[in-house]
Amino acid sequence: MDIRGIIFDKDGTLFNYAEVWGPVIRQYTDTILMTFSVKNEEEARQRIYEIVGVDDKGNNYPDGFLFNHDKIVSIFFKILGFCIRNHISPFRMYQMLTRFLNSQNRKVLDKLESMDFTPLQHLMQALMDRGIMIGLVTNDITANTKAFLEVMGIDRYVRFLRTKESNCRRKPSDESIRQFSSLFGIDPMRIAIVGDSIVDMEYAKAGDVGYTVAVMTGYGKREVLEKYADVVYDKVEDLIGDPVLFPEVL
Repeated sequence: MDIRGIIFDKDGTLFNYAEVWGPVIRQYTDTILMTFSVKNEEEARQRIYEIVGVDDKGNNYPDGFLFNHDKIVSIFFKILGFCIRNHISPFRMYQMLTRFLNSQNRKVLDKLESMDFTPLQHLMQALMDRGIMIGLVTNDITANTKAFLEVMGIDRYVRFLRTKESNCRRKPSDESIRQFSSLFGIDPMRIAIVGDSIVDMEYAKAGDVGYTVAVMTGYGKREVLEKYADVVYDKVEDLIGDPVLFPEVL
């Protein structure tokens, strides 16, 4: 299998989702508990983590807001239940949550700036040296995505970018795979998809790509991802030793 193109997911794939988001989520949760003087603090804290989608210990909750931006009604009812139980205004809580999510990127960027992305940069350079075209498809907005790539030091490697603002349907639709394939003249069977979630795996299947890679730095469970992916790695940097992408390692 001669892979000529590779498309990465961003959050939970290029960096560990919980490691980056955990401290930010804890700060938000502390603010909620203090603002509303919530009783049963530990129980309430855990429920907020579940509503948001990440806790401060690195655990992920796939039904949380961070992973389901489009499920506004479902998330609101979770917030409503929490607020009724704790005698606080659901509208104020929802406003705080959305305001937090709209303002969190500076804090996330600060966290990313403190991390070492040298191994990721080496991976990207190695892929480029092999003539593999690199793309990134994410449900984040364009400005955030470009800022994240710059902070990680990999912006110059990404030749194809699709975000929630791009003119194509979101994953798991394969429209962005077809655009990537057409732009670079690469058959889908010579394209690899790298992601951390079932949505990424479904995206790869819909695009009928040649190679599907899952990583464990997001919120997917290994036993589930193994059913979809050709291979599962602990982190994205481990691809540097992948025999399909780098057959010379065999």
